[in-house]
Amino acid sequence: MRLRKLCSVHMAACTGGPVLKKKQIENIQALRGVAALLVFAAHIKGAEIDYGGGGELLFYGFRMGVAGVDLFFVISGFVMVHVASAMSGGIRSSSRFLFNRGARIYPLYWVATLLLLVLYAGKKYFFGEDTAIVNPFASAFLLPDKAFPILTVGWTLVHEVYFYAVFSLFVLFPRRALPFLIVGWAVLIAAGDALGWRSVNAWTAIAFSPLTFEFIAGCAIAFIVRRWPARFGMLTFALGVAWLALPTALFAHQLYPGVFEDQHLRVLLFLPPFTLVLYGAITLETESRTTAPHWLRRTGDASYSLYLIHLPVVLVIGKLISLIAGPGWFDNIILICLATTAGLVTAFCIHKWIEKPGLNLTRRLGDRFFKSPPQKAIAQDRAW
Repeated sequence: MRLRKLCSVHMAACTGGPVLKKKQIENIQALRGVAALLVFAAHIKGAEIDYGGGGELLFYGFRMGVAGVDLFFVISGFVMVHVASAMSGGIRSSSRFLFNRGARIYPLYWVATLLLLVLYAGKKYFFGEDTAIVNPFASAFLLPDKAFPILTVGWTLVHEVYFYAVFSLFVLFPRRALPFLIVGWAVLIAAGDALGWRSVNAWTAIAFSPLTFEFIAGCAIAFIVRRWPARFGMLTFALGVAWLALPTALFAHQLYPGVFEDQHLRVLLFLPPFTLVLYGAITLETESRTTAPHWLRRTGDASYSLYLIHLPVVLVIGKLISLIAGPGWFDNIILICLATTAGLVTAFCIHKWIEKPGLNLTRRLGDRFFKSPPQKAIAQDRAW
């Protein structure tokens, strides 16, 4: 009887029932917070190495935190299946889907990029240091390019825009076709990668990137939890965390940065544990109502702001500390504390006063432009 009740609660959650009507899957928000904090920690560690006075205080394994990007990709796949499953299909739904995704990605990204350009101008004025700006058009619109965007973390958003573009095509079809379309997409990517198409140009490098399998893995988790009762949440979550912790603790020096430069190795190392973590986190909430701490869920709310803005903040503080850094560790302590505090405070302020009002504005514009009520999708559509 208890199992039947848990299954009914789970299925309600996965089909837009009582659990999801509370706004969102809270553990998904928490995982976003984890992903953003992992990347943040990796860049603080990098700043300590580049700008610190002497020695290293932070564990070198923090550099492996850039794998937070891979967690974001897995989460995105899960979220997009739920968003697409809540839409009726056709050109109108596809157009609204693209509008929603563009409104979520671009405005705050442009704000962060403009802020970085101001900082580059200040660096030129005060220190006489030039910064090369390569292909600003591709950078502004997150188009595939051989060079990184002006805001370097934007390279991940290039992949996200590709995911969303493909999914907008999938939304054209009836919802029952979605699993078959995603399987076909996976086969096409695997074939193109095996045939060497990824190396043709910057566009094919994105289209046939193995990193897309992380997104597809998130899609698979969404189909699984919608179709079958979710079980063994604590076990799968703990297994995923252990799978990640072991190589980070023991082999960070050997793995970083090489594992992140080889996309196949990156996917092999991070896709399985992050898939387990995602499934476990969702199951813990739907099976036993276990949710992450409130502060981590609220960090997840501000994760996009944190992801975009933390690197400029860390670089500015690192540069200023380097001007006064001595041979000891005291400067490292100042750098770590200041960068952490400034990055978090700045991110939460931007989330509250820029990101949230901007999302509300674009949502109203979308409702007016498409002359329809907001799509009945779970609140995770607010994610990247």
